[in-house]
Amino acid sequence: MGDEGRVGITPKSWTAERHHGVLHLGKRWYVVSAELDEHGQAHGVRLDGPYTDRAEAEDRAKGFDSSKP
Repeated sequence: MGDEGRVGITPKSWTAERHHGVLHLGKRWYVVSAELDEHGQAHGVRLDGPYTDRAEAEDRAKGFDSSKP
């Protein structure tokens, strides 16, 4: 474990802003979103769905991105 200063499971590529991803749980797909602060801590975590397939969930996640101010 080389990243001693890193906490949680958020990808290193995520920066301090709102992020969205697609998550598969069981037989359904979900969109998970969170606002990351400058310390990498997630706030306002949401799980939207379920969606019947990955394409539908990804389309919904793209809709979140286009609604950013």
